[in-house]
Amino acid sequence: MAEQLPHLTINPFFTANPYTYPGQGGGAGIELAVKNRTAHANNLIKQLNAVQQQFQVKAVDPTPENIVKDESLYVEFLSDYNFPLDFDALNSDRHNAKYQLLNIKKETVNINGEDKDQYRVVVVMKPGAIGTFLKKAGEYMVENTKDKLGNDTGLPKHRNLLNNIQSIQLATLRSFWTDEPEIPFPNENANVWWEAWFRKTDNETLKGKEVLQNLQEVGASVGQQILQFPEHTVRLIKGTAKQLSESIFLLDNLAELRKPQQLNNFITNKNIDLSTKETWQQDLLKRTKASFDENSVLVYLLDSGVNNLHPLITPFLPTNRLYTYKQAWGTEDTWEDGGHGTGMGGLALYGDLTTALASPSDIQIFHGLVSFKIVHPSDPNTPNLYGSITETACSTPVVDFPQNPRIYCLSITDSTTVFKGRPSTWSAAVDKITFGRVIDDEPQLMIVSGGNVNYMQAHIDAQHYNSYNLLESIHDPSQSYNALTVGSYTRMDRIDQTIWPNVTPLANNGHMSPSNSTSLLWDDQWPYKPDIVMEGGNLGRSGSMILDNIHTLKPLSLDKDFQQYIFNPFGDTSGAAALASKLAAELKTKHGHFWPETIRGLMAHSAEWTDVMLNGVSLSNATVQQKKTLLRSFGYGVPIERNAFYSAQNSVTLISQNYIQPFRMDGSAVKTNEYHLYEIPWPTDILQNILTDKDVTLKLTLSYFIDPNPGNRRYANNFSYYSHGLDFKVIKPAESLDVFKRRVSGAEENQHTTYQGQEEPWILKESCRNKGSLKKDFIICSGADLALRNMIAIYPKHGWYSSRKRLGLAESIVRYSLIISIETEGAETDLYTAISSLIENTLPL
Repeated sequence: MAEQLPHLTINPFFTANPYTYPGQGGGAGIELAVKNRTAHANNLIKQLNAVQQQFQVKAVDPTPENIVKDESLYVEFLSDYNFPLDFDALNSDRHNAKYQLLNIKKETVNINGEDKDQYRVVVVMKPGAIGTFLKKAGEYMVENTKDKLGNDTGLPKHRNLLNNIQSIQLATLRSFWTDEPEIPFPNENANVWWEAWFRKTDNETLKGKEVLQNLQEVGASVGQQILQFPEHTVRLIKGTAKQLSESIFLLDNLAELRKPQQLNNFITNKNIDLSTKETWQQDLLKRTKASFDENSVLVYLLDSGVNNLHPLITPFLPTNRLYTYKQAWGTEDTWEDGGHGTGMGGLALYGDLTTALASPSDIQIFHGLVSFKIVHPSDPNTPNLYGSITETACSTPVVDFPQNPRIYCLSITDSTTVFKGRPSTWSAAVDKITFGRVIDDEPQLMIVSGGNVNYMQAHIDAQHYNSYNLLESIHDPSQSYNALTVGSYTRMDRIDQTIWPNVTPLANNGHMSPSNSTSLLWDDQWPYKPDIVMEGGNLGRSGSMILDNIHTLKPLSLDKDFQQYIFNPFGDTSGAAALASKLAAELKTKHGHFWPETIRGLMAHSAEWTDVMLNGVSLSNATVQQKKTLLRSFGYGVPIERNAFYSAQNSVTLISQNYIQPFRMDGSAVKTNEYHLYEIPWPTDILQNILTDKDVTLKLTLSYFIDPNPGNRRYANNFSYYSHGLDFKVIKPAESLDVFKRRVSGAEENQHTTYQGQEEPWILKESCRNKGSLKKDFIICSGADLALRNMIAIYPKHGWYSSRKRLGLAESIVRYSLIISIETEGAETDLYTAISSLIENTLPL
């Protein structure tokens, strides 16, 4: 058995250095369509004048009694096909700005058999804004730009802003609908729920009252839940499109309209094992010790409730830790087929009970449960701001149990509201909670199931595996940047042929579970999901038929109807998330000082892909697309528990939990601020003299949480969803420290240093791993080579903290966890002692 050695800390082994992006100037800008500038300018001026007249019409147009209207108009800009607009130029951040960008939509249209992209941008304009655009259109027609020497370039002024505009027109209510084409705009007279996004203004309280007043006057209903984000307030409204057009459309703070979440999809499979004996339960109870106190870790199950009277749950979930969103629901598990929250609780405590029951050993459990019921089967389709419900579920029990470290586990997901990975109110709320905006200004760890693929449909047969997995998107809110999203794989392939003759497992051992959803169809800018995979069970196949009633192909958990059934096969991505929560709770119990970012990082850092997942592909020779397919199907693979908990003599993990200030104010400008330079205490003698030509693996994981700023403006550079980014670089063997520092940052003193542009030999590479806020990569090289790779830089990337300076968060200090491992195959090579000694005896930077 491998040694169980504690991971080592390298917090002091870094220096903070000034950071400037080391680029060589700006990019080429957007591609511009070829236009006759005079004809194009005249066309734009004509359209702008038509909009100008509408201001006059609105001013004199009578308004129904008690309806409030603003003097602004909503204007829609359409791009030429396949030519984007200069989105940032359509927004002004000045105080009392005359115009502001509200949302951006990209539509794909098939013209003569060719797909073409067109962008639609909605801008709110005050009366004076049209004059600004008319002036720029006039200058575009007759004036050219000049270069730095004052020479005429021959290029029109404001060409980036105006050249690609096809048309300018008044926006309609439909212009605010950002869920097309996945969900069509509601019929005009359909009385439906809307998720309304309002931009925040300087007079937010007054605007909120005007919204409510107008909606009340037209007979629309308003939900009680409200979600707050940095630049938006989100609430639910029930009414017709006509009612909204006659109320909130008359005000100037509407930003987007979406379809609210309607819960419809987490699926459990019920299979009663009649051979289960009550004596199993009694034996397990005798062997189980609840080593729990007032400071123990609590796993918060945000689910369907838990039956805490089940004897195997009672010691870990007293009645005072049962909560519910609606008192009328009660706190008990009311989901059908043996329950759902109870099954989650069983796996979160014991893991697969098949193992616990079969073992004669004592079991010691150090963590407990909290149950917050957020769904009821008799009330599944009421639209809700599930982000608001999740905030309530996460924060309410903390008042009663403030001292307990917590792991949140959410397995309620929605398959209808993830549009190619775009953040939703729900996923943004998860990011807000985890970043630390909701509970005591402290970051939190939330584990979310990826959502299930349902193979048990009449039109699907065994031949479809695993095509449906590749087509089924990860469900909302699992696209959250900060959540640890858990998919499912399986090792369960044993079928009793005396009971099920000629039945074989649907999924091969080590492959994705039939329940696993993926992010293969997402837009490339969004994070890779799932982050990891855990056991989710399997299905059987007999010819083309799929069977879901083979209990040996599912992890075993607990049934809510314990007096009749006791145990219940329970898996899929929900079960996988419960197993991940157990691992996270045990890691937090073992390493109480580890941050949520570190626990998440360790679970991904310790993960490995199975041979079946790799499908015979060598990652060193894999294409970028093969790597992305792997990451969007399995994340970083299956956590290896011993590696998450412990180092060994030949496998050493180094951890730094640190703070960094990515940006700073320089007068009125926001600039990058600092990067961290680590000098890693490598055992140089061993690497150069013992492992000289042997393979050594350097593995690095960077885990941090982003502050979310949702809104459908993602194509504009200044409106990124994430607050900031972080990434890493490592020194090359033949590279001096000065050259490395210059390569990392343009702020280093020697501005004339030159360096080789050869890419660092990471397996995944920065171009592939630069998604999301959990980044992992590794290098396999000789010991002699690694001995010279002892400098690692952590540097910032831009986000809305730097681009939205008016929000006042540009100089925010954020956290990150850096996890570094050095591994070699030879168990006899003692890297650990050498590195530990260096840490103890070396004066840190």
